Amino acid sequence: HINGGFVDEHRADILNLVRNHETRIKAEHPLERIMNLKEAPGSVLVETTDYHLARGIGEALHDAYRGKLDFHYNDAEAFLEVKWSR
Repeated sequence: HINGGFVDEHRADILNLVRNHETRIKAEHPLERIMNLKEAPGSVLVETTDYHLARGIGEALHDAYRGKLDFHYNDAEAFLEVKWSR
């Protein structure tokens, strides 16, 4: 989940960062990819095939733009929810 007022002001840059990160990871791990992007005012939901990619996207956003980054793991389902906001 990517959300906050910063998203609408910098949507194109944020989406480029997300897609570029996917491209770099996919070169080494072809099965790791973005399955779906859902855009709404003030938010973008990025669904990935692997939690490593989700974590990497969150970290890339945090490195580039700071903001707040949270991880919520569900070990039973091998699921990771990443929330970045600014």
